[in-house]
This record gives sequence, C-alpha cells and structure tokens, in this order.
Amino acid sequence: MVRNAQNQPYQQRSIVLVVDDNVSIRDMVSWALELDGFEAAEVADGQEALDWMDNAAREGRYPAVILLDLSMPHMDGDTFLRCLQAQWEKARPIPPIVIITASQNASALPRMFVHQVIVKPFNVRDLLDAVSNVIQ
Repeated sequence: MVRNAQNQPYQQRSIVLVVDDNVSIRDMVSWALELDGFEAAEVADGQEALDWMDNAAREGRYPAVILLDLSMPHMDGDTFLRCLQAQWEKARPIPPIVIITASQNASALPRMFVHQVIVKPFNVRDLLDAVSNVIQ
C-alpha cells in the first residue's frame, strides 16, 4: 500500500482535464482544483486535448471530467467534442463535460456529453462545486 508523508493511505485523486487557450484561466483553475483535492491536467486547445486523452488512455488514466472552453484557436471546443465522440465513444465512455464559455446564448451551445455550463466570468467555488457534482 502506498502512503503519503503523514503515513496515511494514498488515495488516487480524480483527474480533471482543463482545456482553455487562456493560460491565466488554466493556471487559476488548475491551482484551485489541486487545492480542492483533484489532479489537474492542462492543455491549450482541442487537438492538445485529444493527444492528451490518447496518451492518458495508453497509461490507463482517464479524466473524471473535462472542463472545456469553446472558443480556442487550432481546434475549438465544438470540433473537439465531435472528434472525441468519433475516437472514444466506441472504445470507452466519454467523461462528463463542463463547458466554460463567455457566451450568454445557452441555446447555441453543444449538448452532447455536456453536463453543465459555466459562464465567464465565474466564481471559482461554483466551478469546483460543478466538478464535484459531476463526478459524484
């Protein structure tokens, strides 16, 4: 059994994949997630997220939830969701998605696999509560 520095049994933390092109948001969200007991993984766009997911799958590590910005260069959130569905859905379940967006028009947002939408600017505690609720 693996133990931490306080000689307590080590429990594996849930992985949260943070997909956002804004480095300040990624850093702030990752920091808050780690303080709240999660393991944060950060990527800057949809293609990096797909690559991360493929590498993680080879290691047997799957995110418990994905925090996804929709407006990103190279590969946006909508394209990422379509590619993720095409690549993953048959082989393994797609993790719950929490959209982080500046868009106020909720009717225009993608619906597949989306469990919640957080509108920027947001309260970090609300985001952490959303992650906890989706994982449970």
